[in-house]
Order: sequence, then structure tokens, then C-alpha cells
Amino acid sequence: MSGQGLDGRWVVVLCASLYLVMAAVLTGPFHAGRTMVLQGMGVPAMEPLFGDTLCVARWCDAYGMGEDPRASDFSDPSGKNMTMNYPVYFLGLHHIGLSARTVPAAGWILCVLFLGSTLLLAGRCTLKEGFLWSAAVCSPVIVMIVERGNLDITIFALLVLALLARRWPLLSGFAILSATALKFYPIAGFLSLITRKNGHWILLCSFAFGGCVAIALGISTVGHLSTSLGLSSCCFGSKLVPLIMSDRGIRIPASLPLFFQMGSLVLLAFSIWIGKSFRPDGNQTIGDERSLAAFWIGVPVYLLVFLSGDQADYKMVMLLFAFPFVLSWRRNIASNEWIASVWITLFFIYAYWLFFSDEGSLRNQLLRQVIAWALFLVTGLVAGLVMPSPGKWLRMLRGTES
Repeated sequence: MSGQGLDGRWVVVLCASLYLVMAAVLTGPFHAGRTMVLQGMGVPAMEPLFGDTLCVARWCDAYGMGEDPRASDFSDPSGKNMTMNYPVYFLGLHHIGLSARTVPAAGWILCVLFLGSTLLLAGRCTLKEGFLWSAAVCSPVIVMIVERGNLDITIFALLVLALLARRWPLLSGFAILSATALKFYPIAGFLSLITRKNGHWILLCSFAFGGCVAIALGISTVGHLSTSLGLSSCCFGSKLVPLIMSDRGIRIPASLPLFFQMGSLVLLAFSIWIGKSFRPDGNQTIGDERSLAAFWIGVPVYLLVFLSGDQADYKMVMLLFAFPFVLSWRRNIASNEWIASVWITLFFIYAYWLFFSDEGSLRNQLLRQVIAWALFLVTGLVAGLVMPSPGKWLRMLRGTES
């Protein structure tokens, strides 16, 4: 991109600042709580602010008092019984000062970390692209990750670091491995290294396998999985449609969620296969090196999250890694740019759905999932469009092709 003109990232900073100011202004004159204001702006906010950070902080407080938050009968210092279902590594935050008292400061630090990481992910962009980035960052599903103070922000930041360090596979791999140690799903980001760094595949696969063993030994958590959908109005994933039906009292076969999960895998494979037919001919390429690297770091993570079942909307943050590629595609007026337009349209429809719809309606909940599935399949189509052919992939793994 030409270095001329104002960097569009200033637009993102300005719009994010205006968003915070507007939330603060609305909170004052109307004597409304921050939760009520955020809900009015479409964000499925909960009380208190930074609630996910508070949960981790209470586990850290208990750990500091010699209790084990992983115990099945654990009651945190607030008196609420909530068994820890995060990796044991999170308890280490106690040693750097995370406690219920410091949650507000920690939440705002995560907010700054998220915005800074997003600006680094965006890179230099045009003013028009800056407005698109701003619309994405200020959308309800993305603001949700900041409102909750969810530590997936740290995973997002680590994957951005992996992008910035993409020319150094060990450093980039270490960033992805660190993210995987916090939660397993970022392991899909390793696909970017295997496809980009020829001749390093044995090292990278060994590195990934060794990391997975270390993670398996270190996580040591007590899970308490449930089909209770307290977040059914702000979740997405392959199993969510039958679970919403069950949550509404509609009797479904016990195997239906698994059927949807397996069906989504088949449909993803089909959409990738369809995407291969849209590849440009000749020497025409779609996207630049940096945007393609961002795509392969974050988008496989999003696809894995969707396939895994029902996940809170804030994990849609992984789709921000597709933005550099989609915007580069449109900017360069490559063939089939209408696919990029469809992708952006679906993303924004889903991202702002909660702002316009009544989520008390079963119809609206199911329609929202139709958009989620369409976005999932179009993302798979785009992945197929830029995915190396099997022969080229094999040559890359062997290190015989640059």
C-alpha cells in the first residue's frame, strides 16, 4: 500500500474513543448503570463489568489463601460455588497481583491490550478500511470480549504476536504454543507455520507435539460441562441450533447435537472444495503476504471453535484475522471480489444482530444461527480459494518449494 494519506488506524482509535465516551455520557445523565447502557448498545453485558476476569481473580484469591479452586466442593471467597474450569496456569496471575480488588485495573489493561493488538493486526490501511475496522471493533460481538474482561484477549494478542514474528518460526511458534497453553483451540494456528516455512515442518510438528504433551500434563482442571445455555442468545457454533431447541423445551434426539457437529465438518470440507474452483487463473494472486499470514493464523482457529460446539460470541474475535486478507482482496480488485463482499456483509449482519433483534424470539435466535452457519461456510470457501493444492502442499512439507 502507498504510504501517502492518513493512516486509517487513527480512525479506529477515534471511533473506539468515541464509543467509550458515548457509553460514559449515557451512563451519567440517564443515571443508568454501565450494564444497562451496554445492553442498549447491543452488547449482551452482565453485572459486574469484567465479570470473567473477576471469576479468575476469585480463584486466584482462593489459591492465595491455600484453597484449591479445582476441588469439586470449592466455594470462592464471594460465597458463590463455581468450580474452576480454566487451565491451572491461570492461578499464576495471583503472583502478579490479580485479585478481586484489582479487577477494574486488570480489565482496563486488557482493553488497551486488545485495542493495541487490533491496530497491529490491521497494519497501515486506508481511511475507508479504517472505518470498516472501526465498525468491526465497535460491534456488539467484539465489544463483548472487552466487557467481560475475557482472557481470550491474551490469546488474541499472542496470535497477533505470532503474525508479527512470522519470519522467525520458533518465535512465532512459541507465541502460538503459549496461546494453546491457555486454551487448546489456538493450536490450529500452527497450520500457518507449516504452510509457510518450508523445510521446518519436522521441527514445527515436533515442537507442537511436545507442547501438547506439556499442556496435557499442566492443564489439570475439573470440568463441569453442561448443555445449559445461559448464553444461548449470544453464542454460536455447530451444536447450538439443537441446543437452543432443547433449551426451549423442544424434545430432540440426544444424538442431534453430535449430528450437527459432524454435519458441519462435512459441509466445511465441501465449501473448501467449492472454493478451489474460484481460484484465479494465471499469475493473479489474492491478498498480500502479510494478509495471507494473518488469515492462516486466525481463521483456522475460528473454524475449529465453530466445529467444537457452542461458544460465546466473543470468540468471533478470531475472524478479525480475516480482515487484512479480505480488505487486501477488495483493494487489489482481484477476481471474484464479490466473495469478499459477501463475507463482509455476513460478518456485519451477525456482528450487529443483537442490536436490532429480539433475542427472546426463538425465530430470531434460529435466524441468527442461519447467518452464523452462512458465515462459517463462506469462510471455508475463502479458505479453499487460497489453500495450496495437495501437490504443492506436499512439496512445501518436503521443503522443495518456496
